[in-house]
Amino acid sequence: MDRTEEEFKNGQLENSFNVPYMLNTSKGMVKNPKFVDQVLSLCSKEDHIILGCKSGVRSLYATTDLLNSGFKHVYNMGGGYIAWTQNGFDVKKPHPDEL
Repeated sequence: MDRTEEEFKNGQLENSFNVPYMLNTSKGMVKNPKFVDQVLSLCSKEDHIILGCKSGVRSLYATTDLLNSGFKHVYNMGGGYIAWTQNGFDVKKPHPDEL
């Protein structure tokens, strides 16, 4: 969770889903104003949620926002997707026809 749509499309953790914290717009990256509501539509405030972005920075902000919104078990994946892949953990890559 919490990678841009472009980042998520290029590879993701198995069984993950994505709710972008930041959105690419014509004016650059902007915070997704519906982030908390979108997460709440997929998870309860009691679920255990691990957030990760490309490097772990955006997901840290997203973690803080969810905790401040009453979510109880939210964790940031330090180092993000970059650290995950550098450590050799499995990722799901799209088929070249899907890019």
